[in-house]
Amino acid sequence: MPAQNIALVLSSGAARGVAHIAVIDELVQAGHQITSIAGSSMGAVVGGMYAAGTLAEYAAWLRELDYWDVFNLLDFSITSQGFIKGEKVFKKIAPYLPEVNIEDLPIPFVAVASDIIHKKAVVYDRGDLRTALRASIAIPTLLHPVKDNNSLIVDGGVVNPLPVDLVKRTPGDKLVVVDVNANVPFAKPKMKAKEQNLINELRQRYFKWRKKEKKKEHNLGIFDMMNESFDLTQETLSKLMLQQYRPDLTIEVSRKVCGTMDFHKTPEIMALGREAYHKAVAGNPHF
Repeated sequence: MPAQNIALVLSSGAARGVAHIAVIDELVQAGHQITSIAGSSMGAVVGGMYAAGTLAEYAAWLRELDYWDVFNLLDFSITSQGFIKGEKVFKKIAPYLPEVNIEDLPIPFVAVASDIIHKKAVVYDRGDLRTALRASIAIPTLLHPVKDNNSLIVDGGVVNPLPVDLVKRTPGDKLVVVDVNANVPFAKPKMKAKEQNLINELRQRYFKWRKKEKKKEHNLGIFDMMNESFDLTQETLSKLMLQQYRPDLTIEVSRKVCGTMDFHKTPEIMALGREAYHKAVAGNPHF
């Protein structure tokens, strides 16, 4: 496959967005040059760090996280605006976010967020990179929104989870889209015996407790309901964007691969990202 100039679009998707890192690795290893990036939410974080030259260090840090590392990064503050402040997370990733303006990055970059007061998209194509990324990942009801004058800025996935319309195009480039909100089948990998035994024990305890209650079909908790609703919205908006812009290559990762905050599964998610990339390339002889 000849080397191409790539206009890259990275979707929202919380922890699933870790797959974007693997796709970027594969594109670069194949000799392609990423000439512009647009991202939403976690896609904005990954794309912004790549444009700033710090993605490799960030990915190395993510690979070392375990469940309790992730849990300890969640500064719970249950208010009317969200469950988590997000300050601890951004303090931890600050070393991977240089203090730079977007317009000064070596690669043209755009992040998108949502103004829920004025009901519109907020496009960050200039100004402070850190501010743009913090705004773009503010998942409604989960992370506190960013206050900007008389506006409240939240996750880009609310209005534009796949900002194909915002990426800068150059003559002869190829449009590559990574959608980690795709409604495609996902078969969970087999667990190791030790992990399976632990899951079985927890499951037995759970069903013993559930005998005291009447079990209902599709009985989701409030957090699961919000999660599923937000994912469905992102999936629907992404489909519309793909139908309109027809990318040269679309890489799809199932929205069922992990939960919103499952960053401790980084190695597995990245492996799925690589697998999705090779599957997309193999199925597209024109790319």
